Formats: sequence, structure tokens, C-alpha cells
Amino acid sequence: MYYGSMNLWTESLWGDEAFSAMAVRLPFMEMIKVVMKDTAPPLFYFLGFLWQRLTGGSEVGLRSLSLILVLIAGVFAGLTVLELSKNKVNGILAFLLTILSPFLFTFAFEWRMYALLSATITMSSYAFLTKKWKLYVLGSALALYTHHFAVFTIFVQFLVFMVTEFKWRQPKTWLKTLWPYLMIGLIYSFWLYPMYLQIIRVRGSGFWLSRPTLNDVADTSWRLILGGVSEKWRLLSAGIILLLLTFKEWRLGWKFSQAIFIGTAPIFISAGLSYVITPIFYDRYLLSVIPMMAVAWSLGTKKEIKFGLMFLLLIFGLESYAKFTHPTKRPFREMAMEMKRELKDGDVLLNYNGAAHHLWESKYYGVPAPIYTPGGPLPLYVGTAQMTKEDTTEKIPVPKRRLIVISSETTSKMILPSYRMVKENYHQDLGYSIWVRK
Repeated sequence: MYYGSMNLWTESLWGDEAFSAMAVRLPFMEMIKVVMKDTAPPLFYFLGFLWQRLTGGSEVGLRSLSLILVLIAGVFAGLTVLELSKNKVNGILAFLLTILSPFLFTFAFEWRMYALLSATITMSSYAFLTKKWKLYVLGSALALYTHHFAVFTIFVQFLVFMVTEFKWRQPKTWLKTLWPYLMIGLIYSFWLYPMYLQIIRVRGSGFWLSRPTLNDVADTSWRLILGGVSEKWRLLSAGIILLLLTFKEWRLGWKFSQAIFIGTAPIFISAGLSYVITPIFYDRYLLSVIPMMAVAWSLGTKKEIKFGLMFLLLIFGLESYAKFTHPTKRPFREMAMEMKRELKDGDVLLNYNGAAHHLWESKYYGVPAPIYTPGGPLPLYVGTAQMTKEDTTEKIPVPKRRLIVISSETTSKMILPSYRMVKENYHQDLGYSIWVRK
């Protein structure tokens, strides 16, 4: 029996995190080749390449970058409120609501690009709303080089820009007025062809995302707008937010309306594209919604109803603390330690591909095992970009001694012809089993 870690920071890496951790260990040019075959832009991997060498690549070391990035997102949310309303208390509350949002909070301790997406999009939106155009170009370009979903936010900002800033009746000023977007386009042009290749690779490739139902869209929107609070707090949180909106300082109405529009529009754009082009709708791709919601709820809040923000912050804090102290990722590190004690000369390791496989965790934790794929090649998803021919097998390798199978499937669901199970060790839907030839 093995036991999970104590908190979100120290728990085992899961599949996509381990994929990223293995990618940034590669020599730089090999890492770039992996990124080109993956489904995301390269900025996270550039930063990760340096961060891994700075921190040593432990779970805590890697995840500390994500924590810093979520704090940066909170800083830009707070600065947005501070500069637009000149209210320090509301700015601090926006910062705290961002970093303690239960949904975003969990990604402060995940080694993926989602915290970077939140930081860069919030930086871009801060600069847009405060009209700091040089910073806007930088933040927007960084966001586009972080995740493809940044395109939706930049597009919506552009629409608002064309309504509020563009001088339609002065053609001589058009080029000068549009310079931020011309610069963003120029900077991003270097990734346009790789982005095209990634999009083509995803479309029609059996990519793992499916088309969302209307209930999926509604539930995801509800969770993001409310910061990711659990079901028991949703109605109360919604009531507090309605109260905050009702009694706003309406002199700032246009600004927090822009924040809501810019923040939530990517939800509906990605949902629409999932119906008409290819499924791309996924909640973690939309994390940048949350800082803008914190801005919208905090901006223009009157002194008389500031208790609403504080009560919302209390709910967020309690939920996030519970998540931090009750991690849910499978304890692969502890299982790997037990497996290493179990291994003997002549044993062969195998990853059983049921609802999921654990190739990258097994590599990261030093028990590498190919994926058993009797049905043929795997569909495209995060991970296939770094796989080699040795990482999958359509036939069960014949061991000299025993076959040790890693899986989150129960052994009753495993189909391993010509083998019988002699031992199993499972905990939290993860484990390994030992098989011998019949």
C-alpha cells in the first residue's frame, strides 16, 4: 500500500505534467522539435527549459514557476482595478480573488502552460483597459506564443478597440491608430506556419476532445464566472455577484462591462467553433476568464457593499485551502518506489492503455514501460509528440521472468492473452499487477 502526498505542491506529477517535465529535460533543439509536433505554442517550453535547469526538475521546483505566474496574473488584475478606480482596497481584493479562485488556484500547482496563459492574458487585458499600448503589444504577443486560445481574447479586444479607439472618419490616422495590432501580427507571424501545421494535425486526427453539449457549455461558463466554487457555494456566490453588479459605481460601468465582455467572450467563441469546425472547448483552456471576472466584480464596488467582496473572498479561500490540503492526483511517485523494490532481473514492464495510460509518469519516475496498444496507433493528444517507436507495442513483450503491468484499470478489465495474474497492488485507482505466462 502507498499513500498520496500532503498537498497540491508536492503530489505526484500526472500525465501531461510529466510529458512537459520530460520535454524540458531534452537538449534545446530536440525540445523544439517536440513542441513543433505538439498542440501548443513554444513559450511555456522556453521558460520551462530554463526553469528546469535552475530548479533541478523536482515537483516543487517545477510547480513554483506556475505559482509565480498565477501571482503575476493576480497582480495585473489588481493593477487594473487600482488604475481604473484609484481604489487600493478594491485592487487588493481583485488580486486576492484571482489567486484564491478555487479553479485557477489548482493550476498554480500544475506544470503546464495554463498559469502562463492566465498571466499573459491578464497582462494584455490590463494594458488594453488602461491604454498602455506598448505593454499591450508585449502581453498579447506573449499570450499568443503561450496558447492558441489567446487568439480569442485578442480578437475580442480588437473588436472593442475598433468601437472605442479607431477613428473611422480620419483615414489618414488609420495606420497610426492600428500600430499595436500590426506589431502583434508581425511578432506572431513567425509562428503562423507552425500553428497552421498544429491545427491541421489536430483536425480530423482523432484528437481526444469531443463536441460539448449545451449543458457542458452552460456548466463550464457557470463555474468560470463564479471562480470555480463547488456546487454548495454556487447560488450564494451568484447572489453576492449580483449584489455587487447591482450597486456598482456606474461611472465605471463601461470599463467593467468591457472586462466582462473581454473575459467571457472566449467561452462562447470556443464553444461555437467546436460545433462548426472541430472540438476545442475545454475548461482549463479558458482559465484566463477568471482574473477578468475578479476585475469585473471588484471594479467600482462601493464601500457600503465591500463586505460582498470580502465574503466572496472567504468562500474562495476556504475552497482553495481544502483543495490544497486534499490533492487528487494519483500517487504515482509512491507506486514507482514500490515497483522499484519489486523489480527483479528478467521482469518486463508494460503500460496498459485502458481509459488512460501512464507513459510519461513512468518515465519521469524511473520505471519506463511501453504502452500496450493491441488496437493500433494511439489518437493524437498531448504526449504523442514526444513518443518514439519504443514507447508503444501492439504485442505483449515476452518476459524472461514476469510481466509487471502499470494501469489505472482494474485487473478484471485487462485482456492479456496467455498470461495469468499472480499479484496486484492498487491504491486510488492506480497500481501495478504481476503476470506470468500460463
